[in-house]
Amino acid sequence: MATERRFEVPGLVLAARDWGPVDGTPVIALHGWLDNAGSFDLLAPLLDSCRVIALDLAGQGFSGFRSPDASYELWHDVADVLEVADQLDWRELTLLGHSRGAAIATLAAAAFPERITRLVLLEGGVPLTSAAADAPANLARALTERRALAAKSGRVFPDRETAIAERAQGFSTVTLDAAAILARRGLREVPGGFQWHADQRLKARSELRFTPELATAFVDAVRAPVLLALAERSPFAHSRGFRRLAARFRDCEIVDLPGGHHFHLEGAEREIARHVLRFLGR
Repeated sequence: MATERRFEVPGLVLAARDWGPVDGTPVIALHGWLDNAGSFDLLAPLLDSCRVIALDLAGQGFSGFRSPDASYELWHDVADVLEVADQLDWRELTLLGHSRGAAIATLAAAAFPERITRLVLLEGGVPLTSAAADAPANLARALTERRALAAKSGRVFPDRETAIAERAQGFSTVTLDAAAILARRGLREVPGGFQWHADQRLKARSELRFTPELATAFVDAVRAPVLLALAERSPFAHSRGFRRLAARFRDCEIVDLPGGHHFHLEGAEREIARHVLRFLGR
């Protein structure tokens, strides 16, 4: 069974799910955009030789929101991950990331190669990129979006079932069962019904997107062995650009598995766990 944890990092408190034996292989798990630590509720128990700390990243799940003057850039999450690792006294560890969490994991492994010994990436691992010439317009749009979203709190649904069904058909479709798992940490009862609890500013685009050259530099700087698992029904699985950039990891194993973007919550968790345990035991 998992236990609940709290970590005080600069500016906020992060919540987490703590799985596995105290002396297990240290793993910090990072969920995707607008998900939460429940994203690993099916996978983490299967990693029985690992100590898995699944974080609610800032602004999501049971974790606090960033201050009004802050934003939600990937590198801010990298700083939070390193702070949590220090508090756990983990000098070396594995990062397990899904989607946006996988991109955060890659940046952390590139910036701190002496700390990250293994990298497990589920459906992601490379930040979104755009041309340098697009940066001024991108910044203007990001700041405009952030200001508009700061005053919003999200839609209120009349009951839990309606909210869960809406999430199942949302920005990244998931099964009703998967949406119900995410609802355990993401859905709150509020006046008038139920509301998905996340800082609305997370919906704003990044103020400064990586150029392809910057993204390549981070991938090239990763020294840790990489396991990249891709779902068959996923944009990443069929993106030549993504696969071409992922191929630049110096030691990368790519596995293709059945399912969609949230395959680790929708039936592929045992197959993923088998690959992860084999990879960590190499």
